[in-house]
Amino acid sequence: MHYNTEELFPPHIFDPPQEAIDHILPHLVWPQRTLHVLGKRAHGHNTIYDLGDGRVLKTGPTVSFDEAKAMIFVRAHTNIPIPKVYMVFNHRGSTHIVMERIDGVALREAQKYDAQGRYAPDSALASTDGLRSIMRELRHFIGELRDLGRRFPSKEPQYGSWPSGLYRNSYFASDLPAAPFQTVSEFHDYWLKRLDKTDNDAETYEDLQRLLSGSACHASTPVLCHGDLAPRNILVKDDRIVGIVDWETFGWYPAFWEEMAARNELMTKRLSEAQRDTFGEISWESEIGVYLRVYSYVTALL
Repeated sequence: MHYNTEELFPPHIFDPPQEAIDHILPHLVWPQRTLHVLGKRAHGHNTIYDLGDGRVLKTGPTVSFDEAKAMIFVRAHTNIPIPKVYMVFNHRGSTHIVMERIDGVALREAQKYDAQGRYAPDSALASTDGLRSIMRELRHFIGELRDLGRRFPSKEPQYGSWPSGLYRNSYFASDLPAAPFQTVSEFHDYWLKRLDKTDNDAETYEDLQRLLSGSACHASTPVLCHGDLAPRNILVKDDRIVGIVDWETFGWYPAFWEEMAARNELMTKRLSEAQRDTFGEISWESEIGVYLRVYSYVTALL
């Protein structure tokens, strides 16, 4: 199955008139016009400006035209709530994406803050039952992405960004691979080389070696993933998911990756329990468990 590129990515979005761009630029005043949620400025690798008309603008070192295309592509072919993209343009060497502002709060904050922005883990915006409902929704959306990958398979199956190329993912940023991985064995080998077995936990190094050895005996197919479904990228309101953001990481990954990345952020006890109830317990010897440890040790060395 294929999609019509011209219809999906029209010129008025990807080549907007200069007049439309000039109308937006005066609003990009840092830090006054940056997006605030619960009274605090939204922070991350990139900057988000509130345009004051129901739209926000995202710009920064990892923002690209492919991220905007990923948002449009997934929004058009799934039921996953994704901000609508209005226009994309380059300005002063950086890509700018103008998109819909979602009325929601990142799960990272909703799990522990109340509506006034006060730390209140026992009476936070997201209720205990709501966290379980949110995790069930998330599991369903992960399934939708995998189905999307089956409906629109890559012409050359490989582990890398969508629609092609190297990963645009901060997990790989400090030591980018030379090319997309052709096999899961290459994927494991890349991470094994980033570990120093003399400075890190020898058990983790050996467990990753075990995964690498075993991968040669089992066929593995890349699956389509968001790539970083951590609580900071999940917007919620009234105990449901209202937006999934930060699609620069969209691509083809090993099957375990999406759930691993979803677990790789600090969470309250309530959210951890909701996640465990939905996705199950993990073994530290499993692929998810091994990679949670691998990334922990790799980042500790940076």
